[in-house]
Amino acid sequence: MSATPSASPRAAMSEWPWAQPVWERTTGAVDDLHHGLLITGASGVAKREFAIALSQLLLCGGGGSDGQPCGNCRNCTLFNAATHPDFHLLTTELERRDGRIELMAKYCDRYQDIGAREKRTNPARVIQVDQVRSLIERFSVHAHIAARKIALIAPADRMNANAANALLKLLEEPPADSILILLSALPGSLPATVRSRCLQIAIPSPTESAASEWLRQRIPPEAVASVLGLCNGGPLDALGMYEDELLPLQAKFLQGIAEMAAGRRGALEWAAGFARQDFLSLLDWLHRFSCDLIRGCCGVGTSPLPGQQVPSAERAFALYDRIGGYRKIAREPFNEQLAMEELALALQHTLRA
Repeated sequence: MSATPSASPRAAMSEWPWAQPVWERTTGAVDDLHHGLLITGASGVAKREFAIALSQLLLCGGGGSDGQPCGNCRNCTLFNAATHPDFHLLTTELERRDGRIELMAKYCDRYQDIGAREKRTNPARVIQVDQVRSLIERFSVHAHIAARKIALIAPADRMNANAANALLKLLEEPPADSILILLSALPGSLPATVRSRCLQIAIPSPTESAASEWLRQRIPPEAVASVLGLCNGGPLDALGMYEDELLPLQAKFLQGIAEMAAGRRGALEWAAGFARQDFLSLLDWLHRFSCDLIRGCCGVGTSPLPGQQVPSAERAFALYDRIGGYRKIAREPFNEQLAMEELALALQHTLRA
């Protein structure tokens, strides 16, 4: 997803109306916030925008009385220029490349090996332990110009095991005047020891009608239903899919599955057609397909393969588990081509059984 300039926090919270009540509750007690915050919610519901706005508010030196940063003080000026010394951001190389918030892409360079990053063809999708150790070292000193230090880790579920273990040091013994903010659409992927030391702030998903109305103000109305159905209701993901012109690719993806089910295309041929696509995105598409397949098998939804016989629920759940297994290990290096071929064969086996 291409990065776009981030709106000011004041504008952002009215931009995402479904998050507004959570914002008001959170900022109403901004001086009493827990030192560890875990912001959760489905993909595409503005968790990152919420966290960036909250970070600026916590650093702001001239506002906060109305639950908004002033936007004019030295802290706000430096924050919006991506040069604030008391704001720390850990993220993945993939997030830096494909994330939709330009400000996050600028801040993350402080904790990434730029030379190694530029040599890689495929950006790393894991937050490494060295990044966390560097954060711990820099977080141990006093704030430079603000009243507190803020660290944002997004997405936190992309920390590898060693990084998550190292982070416990900050959560168990936080430096004075510091707040650590974790973001995750998959909080269950985080170690229980990390989750238990954070206060969870859940961003709700908008209703289907609210998400549709939000999208109709930004893309052609005839495209709303298509993109929203492909993103599990996450309107920001749906907007990104439309802007990045991914609808034809998604249609090709589903058409290929239908042809596999009908025996007109082989699994390896289908997998080869997506060899250059981002594997994480393909996993998300497969995950959504398997969820729809299960609903169709159980008679609680429409089958994603209209006109074709659906497999047994047992086989559909087995496919779901296999896809979930790859989503769990996606934080670690592995051969993506072989993984895609294995999943394609499993998909073919499930649909033709």
